[in-house]
Amino acid sequence: MTDGDRPNGDWLLRSLGQAEVLRGGVPVAWPARSAEELLWYLHAHPDGRYRHDLLRDLWDLEDTPAAANRFRVALHRLRHALDFPEAVTERGGRYALHPDLLAASDTAALHRALHGAREAQLPRVQEELLRRALACVEGEYLPHLTGEWVQEARQAHRAAVVEAHLTLARLHCAAHECPLAAQDLVRAAQADPLIGEDHHQRLMACLAMTRDRYAATEYYRRYRQYLLTEIGDTPLPETVAFAERLKQGELPCVDAPFRPAGSGDRT
Repeated sequence: MTDGDRPNGDWLLRSLGQAEVLRGGVPVAWPARSAEELLWYLHAHPDGRYRHDLLRDLWDLEDTPAAANRFRVALHRLRHALDFPEAVTERGGRYALHPDLLAASDTAALHRALHGAREAQLPRVQEELLRRALACVEGEYLPHLTGEWVQEARQAHRAAVVEAHLTLARLHCAAHECPLAAQDLVRAAQADPLIGEDHHQRLMACLAMTRDRYAATEYYRRYRQYLLTEIGDTPLPETVAFAERLKQGELPCVDAPFRPAGSGDRT
């Protein structure tokens, strides 16, 4: 690849909370929706996809000559809009977004920081990396698009965000920073209400400690109603019993660190 084939200027692909491609701080203008859809589809599949998969997932088309021509036109428009002939590469029939573009995305920054936090040994280093990861997040992945392919990618990135908040909550809890632990547990539950029930118990404990028993039991009532309305389920017996103890005035973190009971993930 020559220097002229490489992307010039500073690139940023925003996909969390909004969807835009910036080059040198200036948004890229798309000549057609199909070109933009193709870019984001390949962004969601960094390992690449075959043309027949792409045609089916994006436009519900069989791999016919007419559909293949539509793909070629969209591919040409994508490369032209980015002024980058190698924006999409093809090897062995698989089409993929150029690594430089993938690395310039907010999701790449999110996962790089999360990986660093997993590898870090010092809690404060972990916290800094996790905060750096969450600074990339402004909302759901590609909120303007629909389809199974985007839902799968959306769930994976949402899980990363939830992991970051839950890890931060554990770090704050260990440091006895109860209000900060509660804040991250709330954000994790907002991102995914079906996180493990142990995390909901932990949040109830944090609310009891940082506010009062009424805040803790009110949160439990809302969680119980959510389970009933959305999935036709009820809280674990241990959670019910814990909520009752909080209602009676128990302060779970006074004498020893809180340990959730009967935890498990809802599916």
